[in-house]
Amino acid sequence: MAFGELEIDWDYLLERIDRLLDLGEARLTSGFAEENIDTELFTRAAAFYWQGDGLRPLLDVDLVPLEALVGVEPQRASIVKNTAHFVQALPAHHVLIRGERGVGKTALVRGLLPQFVAEGLRVVELRTAYLQDVEALVRWLQDVPLQFIVLCEDIDPAANPAGYQSLLALLNRGLVGCPANVRLYATMTDEAGASLQGGDLERYFGLWLDVPKQDERGFLQIVQQLAQGYGCAPLEAEAQQTALRWADQGRGFSALSAEQFVVHYCAERAEIEGQDREALAE
Repeated sequence: MAFGELEIDWDYLLERIDRLLDLGEARLTSGFAEENIDTELFTRAAAFYWQGDGLRPLLDVDLVPLEALVGVEPQRASIVKNTAHFVQALPAHHVLIRGERGVGKTALVRGLLPQFVAEGLRVVELRTAYLQDVEALVRWLQDVPLQFIVLCEDIDPAANPAGYQSLLALLNRGLVGCPANVRLYATMTDEAGASLQGGDLERYFGLWLDVPKQDERGFLQIVQQLAQGYGCAPLEAEAQQTALRWADQGRGFSALSAEQFVVHYCAERAEIEGQDREALAE
């Protein structure tokens, strides 16, 4: 019989192809879950990062209190409100956070944990090098009975074009394409964003926030807030000048620089006070 005389049931054939594709996707997702993620991790930590072959807990994650991030009050209020909606199972946006390196973009997201971890919030950090794993990670998290922010850090189309396209493919399906218990919060530097045409990325996010650079006054306010959190006395004029010199050494007036100075300053103060106590005891 000639091939042209065969009667082919195209509906049945297409149905079988769709079924095979579904089985293949299920097998890949199942393998991802079984081999790479230990669900008990979520009871031992609140923040994690994706390493390419599994999740790792961030046990000593730096949590800069949100109130210490001065000069970003409108941005802070917006992200807190959106996250509150999310953990309450109300409609919530994906979020894009833009700004120069070190201004506190990641701190703005990590700082949500103290307020919302008791309500079931967890943060999974996904760095640019592993961005192509975003959809597989999101699909696995949908079966975990918690709320997840997947923090796509410093996304850069030039550094990982394939990963960037994977992110856009997921975002392009809108909120319905993402599990109800997962939202994407992404950070991008101004430098990386400059290579994109206006609106290329923003249109995929319901909420986007610009984090400005700090000036000297804002930097010192952050330093004072952080020092208080570390149990240090308020910095007097001489210590404030030391903080400004610290920033002038190339570190800048960023939240990250402020945190680094406070760790250095409070450690030195504790050492001096310890020596003073030993001297008095003698």
